[in-house]
Amino acid sequence: MDFFSHALLPYLLGSFQSLERRRLAALVLGGIVPDLDVLITWINVIYPNTMLLVHRGITHTFLFGFLFGMIILYLSTRSQIKSLFGRFIHFDLDLSLYSLVFVYAGILIHLIMDFSTTRGVPLFYPFEAFRYSAEIFSQIELIIMIFSILILAAILWKRSITKFNKHLFILFIIFLLVVGGIRIEGRASAAILFSGKNAETHPDSNLFGWEILENDGDQFQVYEYNYLTGKISHNSTYAKLSVASDIREAEMAIHAAENLPQVWLFRWRSYAVAINATSQNDSWIIEYYDPLVKTQMANTWSFFGQAAKNYGSIQVLVENSHAGIYEHARGMR
Repeated sequence: MDFFSHALLPYLLGSFQSLERRRLAALVLGGIVPDLDVLITWINVIYPNTMLLVHRGITHTFLFGFLFGMIILYLSTRSQIKSLFGRFIHFDLDLSLYSLVFVYAGILIHLIMDFSTTRGVPLFYPFEAFRYSAEIFSQIELIIMIFSILILAAILWKRSITKFNKHLFILFIIFLLVVGGIRIEGRASAAILFSGKNAETHPDSNLFGWEILENDGDQFQVYEYNYLTGKISHNSTYAKLSVASDIREAEMAIHAAENLPQVWLFRWRSYAVAINATSQNDSWIIEYYDPLVKTQMANTWSFFGQAAKNYGSIQVLVENSHAGIYEHARGMR
């Protein structure tokens, strides 16, 4: 889900329950805490590792979400932080057990919301890294984000009217249920079309759009399905392994590339992984890419497609059994 919805739902829920200001602020803070992972993801850039220091990673878990929430609550109650951000937004937080409880309640709301979206969240990390997902909504459900922004605008317009906020909570819940119902019906319709096949169904950013990823032997098939029209509008085929020259040397290069934490993380984040292996003189370029994301990029505006390029693929340079991410590896030559 988007940042606006993550902040809005706890606020409306707290207003509906007539929470005291400090408890309401703690609940809203918890609602956005997991997405403050931007504060720690830089570590993975400087020191690549497999600790899920990425967006929707370590902070989107029951255990580390709680620990991260404690840290953020502590920082948010420091006078320096209050004076810094108090110029932009007024918030009243205290460092207490009650506040921590409401922060964690907000975190749980966040995890439930992200669980309902595609790709999901690693709820039980570090005990397991599996991403749990109900595959109902897209990661950014545009219609929900737009509706959330409109409600936030209405709240800013009539922020002091408690009864108005309670009505907005009911309206927002009804809206989520309606959109969720459309999504669930669309998924069921797509599943019927591909029943009996080794296929996964994933929501697109379009309310009625679905993408089906079929594991078909030595290749992946990606289909785009529109629930509103009931038609499959696009079909792409990707080889699981494409080698331009000697297969044995390519397998050795891939084996070396698999030891990189960046490759592990890419596999962890992907719907599926296909590989292009290309020989250049005495080196190999191993491209890992997500066939479903590649299809999305091909049907997205060029600006957004370019922005998602690094998210959907990663290139590794292998020389003399030594592997490194391609952009950095070229500098080590």
